[in-house]
Amino acid sequence: MIKIRKANIAALCAAVAAGMLTSSCDKVSPTGVLVGTTSVDDRVKMSLLVYQDTYDDRLDFNEVEGEYSFIVGSDSHITTDPGRMDEMQEIFLEHGDLFMAHLGDIADTKAEYYMTLAESIEAGKRNYIAKYYHVLYDEETELYLAHRDLDRLISAGEISSYGDVDSMDFGDVITLLDRYDMDLYTEEDIHYPFFPVVGNHDITHDGWALFSTIFRTSTYEFTVKVAEGVYDQYIFLDSANGTLGKIQIDAIEEGMLSTHGINVRHTFTFTHTNIFRPSSKEFASTYAREELYYILNKLADWNTTIAFYGHVHKWDDRWFGGVRHLTLDSMSEANSPDAGDYLVRVTCHADGNLTVSKVRMNYVTP
Repeated sequence: MIKIRKANIAALCAAVAAGMLTSSCDKVSPTGVLVGTTSVDDRVKMSLLVYQDTYDDRLDFNEVEGEYSFIVGSDSHITTDPGRMDEMQEIFLEHGDLFMAHLGDIADTKAEYYMTLAESIEAGKRNYIAKYYHVLYDEETELYLAHRDLDRLISAGEISSYGDVDSMDFGDVITLLDRYDMDLYTEEDIHYPFFPVVGNHDITHDGWALFSTIFRTSTYEFTVKVAEGVYDQYIFLDSANGTLGKIQIDAIEEGMLSTHGINVRHTFTFTHTNIFRPSSKEFASTYAREELYYILNKLADWNTTIAFYGHVHKWDDRWFGGVRHLTLDSMSEANSPDAGDYLVRVTCHADGNLTVSKVRMNYVTP
């Protein structure tokens, strides 16, 4: 589970200001320039520590009733203009999607570009909080009540509008929330539902230090409760080096991403490096043959509904082994300068059926 923290973004800005992270990579290509990279095992070690620290948050990321949707983007290669990233977050917020996923190569490896990314994500979180939370003040501290909880209080006849809690004594608010088992949140407590994996561009020129400062991890999973005892599972894997690596495979085999006895309706996986080649002119998978077979078998074992990939900057949609494999085009203006369909929205209906549709992005640099 990823939590975007102001402290992480502040640390990134401080490091840049001090000149600690200044190397750059100006190319925008699927292969990247592997300079100063980290190994997948090093990254997975860090990610597993974060995963274990947040294990209690793993279940019930959100409980939904009826249908819900999520959007996926890839290869944004942010430089100085975050327009496409801003637009993705605006589309998410306007449509009311449950979360966003990103398939890697999120920014090109220059510290200033990660500052641009961090500012975009921070602004997106502020907009998310403004839409879904009501602010209260305990002296000088900003605290937040979820609109869904306020709606419950209105339905119960405790208040008639969101604004009613503003005129209540703070102690009375706490008593009321305790009665209904509701929580107050700080901004740090609120999870911004943006879930990325790391790509090969994200690990060059100290890129992992930049990426992990903002997002903390690249190997994790969470579930969404869709009915009593029934969940959809979301698995995020690190393949930025073109391999899952020994530690990640060992963790998978040891059950890190297992369902732990819960009833899973759909499983979705997200990783950067593509398995299938969109055409004879495009980049093929870089996985070793044995590892490729392992991944395909594991996706089948998980009863994966859709496996998402990026990296190659081309659309590809095919079925293999009962799994739908969907590779996304790049949403970066450098690679896709015209407006077009660069995002995917998946709608999970209450009856278990899915609708998969492309989503248009209109932003072009003024």
